[in-house]
Amino acid sequence: MNKFRLHCIGAATFSACVMCSVSAHAALSFADVSCDSHGTGMTSEPWYVDCAGSFRGNTLNQEAEVAAKISSVWGLSGLTAIDITGGNSASSGLLGFEEQSGPFVLSLKAGNAVSLYEFNGAAVTGGISSINFDTLGVGFSSGNSNRNVHYGQGLAQAQIYGIVAPAPEPETYALMLVGLGVLGVVARRRKS
Repeated sequence: MNKFRLHCIGAATFSACVMCSVSAHAALSFADVSCDSHGTGMTSEPWYVDCAGSFRGNTLNQEAEVAAKISSVWGLSGLTAIDITGGNSASSGLLGFEEQSGPFVLSLKAGNAVSLYEFNGAAVTGGISSINFDTLGVGFSSGNSNRNVHYGQGLAQAQIYGIVAPAPEPETYALMLVGLGVLGVVARRRKS
């Protein structure tokens, strides 16, 4: 085999290995930390249902794993993930999002942990479109013995997993206008 051919095979093998390692993500792993025992104010809201976590991981890279966890813990599926972090990087603040009038899950990432909080938008007339958050329930352990537990770190990312109403296509509006026009013509003919 000539050197050029060996070089091409080696480069292709290296590229394939890099591609596989980039696309592979570690599964969410439970961090043995409760998400509701450190005074987080979110659990006292009337629309709060339950929490799960903390998990080691990153919701940006692991949306499928987070959705699977939501499905296995609460039986919710078909939810769409939307990043609602905005400019928030503090350990508490206000998160705004599209109105949710049914069950939804808020994921908060702080440090190297993610906690999931289930809320019921139907508990509030008109649904919920903002939540005062804090990261006191997003805990992670560090050190060799994992005895050093950290809470209240700055928010790295917030995502809402909810039902998003699809935006109507322009064709839908055009068809609606045609239908209204036909109704107008029929009403005018009946009048004459």
